Amino acid sequence: MAQARRLSRALGAAGLAAASVSSATWLSGCAASAPGRGSAPSPAVPAAPPVVSHDFSGLVLVPFGTAFKDVSVSLTEVLVFHQADGGRAREDGDCFRPNVVVSFLGRAPTDHLLCFDHDRLRKVEAAVALPAAEAPALFAAACAEWQRGAATEQGADACEGELQDIGFSAHRSEGPDPDAATLSITLVSASAPGNQ
Repeated sequence: MAQARRLSRALGAAGLAAASVSSATWLSGCAASAPGRGSAPSPAVPAAPPVVSHDFSGLVLVPFGTAFKDVSVSLTEVLVFHQADGGRAREDGDCFRPNVVVSFLGRAPTDHLLCFDHDRLRKVEAAVALPAAEAPALFAAACAEWQRGAATEQGADACEGELQDIGFSAHRSEGPDPDAATLSITLVSASAPGNQ
């Protein structure tokens, strides 16, 4: 019986010692992570602005000239309204909205159309909404990249030219929302007759 009491006391002392070590370790961790008295908090490091790709080739889901029946992406027809004089509101043939989401200038386009003339892809149109404060700088940077080394025209709100084998015409416009602007782009084959 005495031996059982000694064993019980020894186990109790060992448990108490373990608890003390555990508590001391926990307290030292708290002390190490707590800011020192009188020390100024470290300043927050501002996040770098995200890198935005200006590449517009992702909007061209199939090569220009592809037959409508050969387009592997599901398309939804967009109604084209006819003007009273019998003319069309859009210049080219039938336009379709692809049923896939792509990225343009780091955003999903608010509008993305593949336009066919005589059942061949002739034009791609897209638009993205941008924060009004960022739109001028983003538009200028995108146009500068698209126009590198090419004979092109650029203004504050419009630019056009050719990049590789794609002709582009882009413009920035203010919308009804004062906090947003729209960047619109039209893409055509630079090598197609009538587009040079």
